[in-house]
Amino acid sequence: MDEIKGIHCEVKNCIHHDKADGCTAGRITVGNRTATTSTDTKCETFQCCDDCGCGCK
Repeated sequence: MDEIKGIHCEVKNCIHHDKADGCTAGRITVGNRTATTSTDTKCETFQCCDDCGCGCK
C-alpha cells in the first residue's frame, strides 16, 4: 500500500508502519475528542503487527 504523504510514524510495531517511518494506512484517525495537549492524543488507526515480537497481541 502507498504511504500517506506528510505522516511521520515511529511506531514500528504497527501494521501500517513502513521502513521509512511512513504510514501505509488508507486513512488515519487521531483521537481523543477532549484532548487539550499533544500527550492527550492517540492514533486510533494503530494495529499491532503479527511479527513485531513485542507481545502486544
